[in-house]
Amino acid sequence: MRSISLTSSARVFFSLLAAAFCAQGVLADGENYSLWPRRPEALAEARRLMDRGTLPQALELLQPLAEQGGVVGREAKDLIGSLRIRQLLDPNGPDVKKYTVRRGDSWIRMVRKLECSQAMLMHLNGLMDIPILHAGDVFKYRPLNFHVVVNVPEKEVCLYDGKNFVKGYPILAMRDGGKKNVETAVKEDQASVSIYSKQFPSADKTLLLAAGGYVIDASRGAPRSPGFYLSRQDCNELAMLTRAGTRVTILREKGAEQ
Repeated sequence: MRSISLTSSARVFFSLLAAAFCAQGVLADGENYSLWPRRPEALAEARRLMDRGTLPQALELLQPLAEQGGVVGREAKDLIGSLRIRQLLDPNGPDVKKYTVRRGDSWIRMVRKLECSQAMLMHLNGLMDIPILHAGDVFKYRPLNFHVVVNVPEKEVCLYDGKNFVKGYPILAMRDGGKKNVETAVKEDQASVSIYSKQFPSADKTLLLAAGGYVIDASRGAPRSPGFYLSRQDCNELAMLTRAGTRVTILREKGAEQ
């Protein structure tokens, strides 16, 4: 009789425990995880379009889902990120332009005039080192006019093209004593070598922001300066997609719009 009583008590205990976990699943991010993986049809259709290589239509379906939050929003953001980075790094993409070197151009002056980054310019042209310029040389480039949003409550740095989400980068560590939202910009990208060095485009980058000496940098232990710290790969990718003057919004109040 005692063993039967213990078994019944155990059943009651585990039933209550399961109910608690289900309740937690419903409350977290407003998403009922007990219903997953019943994905929205738009998400399933976007995946089918991706498999067929119909990327613009897939992005059109995914963009509204990215703003929903929860499991659906996170999956949509991941899919958008993989698609958009593929597009942005395509040397033959529809948004890639060409520039013909003029007499008197220097590498740094050309990069700034084209509103590009050194790393992006080298990637699009398949370069390993900074070349010696000659009048008449032709380079592919992509103007970088994105908006960086540092979402402190969500611990994520997001890249936007206008209102459209491009890619999200998880914040691994931060040192931030601010309380209010801040509008600032990328002041410059720094590396362990000179900006005029041939190794600069491939060196690990730190984005120095114009406000408060804040940085966006690769995480290497405890944060050294005020700022937001990403993985090394994410930080270098973000540096490739930004330039001096790129708009940066630091969101510290939950629910605020970018």
